[in-house]
Amino acid sequence: MARRRRRRSTVRVATGRGAPVALVVAPAAAAVIGALALGAAAANLDDGEPEAAAGNAATRQLDEDAPTNRLERPSWSLADENDAIESFISTPTGSQVTYLDLRTGEHTGSATEYLPRPALSIGKLYLADYVLANGTVAEKYDALEMIVASDDAIATELYDKYPESISQTARKYGLVSTVAGETWGESVTSSFDVVRFVAELLADDPTHPILLAMAAADEEAADGYIQDFGTARIKGAVGSKWGWSNDRGLHSSVTFGEGFVAAAAVAGSADDLDELVDEQLGSLKGVEVDLSDDDSDS
Repeated sequence: MARRRRRRSTVRVATGRGAPVALVVAPAAAAVIGALALGAAAANLDDGEPEAAAGNAATRQLDEDAPTNRLERPSWSLADENDAIESFISTPTGSQVTYLDLRTGEHTGSATEYLPRPALSIGKLYLADYVLANGTVAEKYDALEMIVASDDAIATELYDKYPESISQTARKYGLVSTVAGETWGESVTSSFDVVRFVAELLADDPTHPILLAMAAADEEAADGYIQDFGTARIKGAVGSKWGWSNDRGLHSSVTFGEGFVAAAAVAGSADDLDELVDEQLGSLKGVEVDLSDDDSDS
């Protein structure tokens, strides 16, 4: 079944450096991105920084929920990453979901949310974070384009130059399930880790370049795949990053929006991921999942 296309709106976000940047995003995201930008500006004028405090409270909750180290986790071991990946692919329990309410700090997740599984293109977020801190100006622009278009060629070029990037990002943010591979595509992560990562970015700067790139994601990836599934179906979604295997047998996504960060992964199709998100998160208070198709160009 062909993936759905959704209408987009243009949002102009002031960067403080010349003309505002124009972002083409989903209509529901337009007002929220503006609010995020205004909130960031207001935070600079308010010593109390209430929004940052709320975000920090949410990430502190993740700190409390996370195991303190890999050895304390009883359900799996990173001693053999290949076994962990095979387990994720071959069993239904390999599917995983994590949801963080940024307003209350409440964290909800599947029993498998810490399980290391193929990072797919979600790993590009970790790569981009390192390049933004250590790369050249041209490489930083490339890193953002890599997220917007999920461009594998850019990812390969950047990872070849910065093979330490994913490991360093995992260490920086305390991502205990995230392990770099020999290539970026062989890295592993978890839904819990990527929710933690995005929540940290939001707490530090709600207009972080990675978040803006997620909000401006192309409707079609560089390989032609439609980017609109999984957690992106949650009402109020602002920005997302998606991942899929070459054989389309694995799908994952992470999304931030109005007061939440969510991630999910499944051994199955994009539609299977939609259903997983609806089943696991649609019943949560205040969470609505929209599985309707919208192929209209108007």
